[in-house]
Amino acid sequence: MVPSCNTSLANEQVLDENRCERCETIVARKNVNQWLFRITKYAEELLDFSKLQWPEKINIMQSNWIGRSTGVEFNFDISEHNLSQETLTTFTTRIDTVFGVTFIVMAPEHHLVKSLTIQEKIEEVERYIEHSSNQSELERLSTEKEKTGVFTGSYCINSLTGERVPIFIGDYVLASYGTGVVMGVPAHDQRDFEFAKKYDLNVGLL
Repeated sequence: MVPSCNTSLANEQVLDENRCERCETIVARKNVNQWLFRITKYAEELLDFSKLQWPEKINIMQSNWIGRSTGVEFNFDISEHNLSQETLTTFTTRIDTVFGVTFIVMAPEHHLVKSLTIQEKIEEVERYIEHSSNQSELERLSTEKEKTGVFTGSYCINSLTGERVPIFIGDYVLASYGTGVVMGVPAHDQRDFEFAKKYDLNVGLL
């Protein structure tokens, strides 16, 4: 959303430094009620870019937006928090790595963030969400960007290992991709390893 011209933009319409292509004002991310097409239902047909002469950056963004992935959903137990929802669902293309999960990261926009943030962490979490809202999805997904996050103060249970797993929010996770929740597996992924070291988390074994 662009405050100055009151316009909603697609990611492709956001320029460098997160500015509107029309008025060059800083763009802010906001939740709005809207109708959406279920694009993933037509993923196979839509992922064929052979007849389009688009820049590679746009092709990648469109592929991510269409969101075709093969994997499974896995539920982490959050029943100890007495919410109406008793599980936190993640999507993974590598179910065999579930045994190595040492942390969970939710998108800042995930609907359970507020419910899972303890009182002492509210201010820090809200600041992080505000900062994330001023970044484009392209910036958030950049592999050159260091993964950052904030601990919500809450934990979930890995049903396969029985371990309590800390729940973070992180701007590199998008609510629009998968379930908006990702597993942190430091023993399998280098960037997860760096995240674990940064926040003094268990690296684990796999």
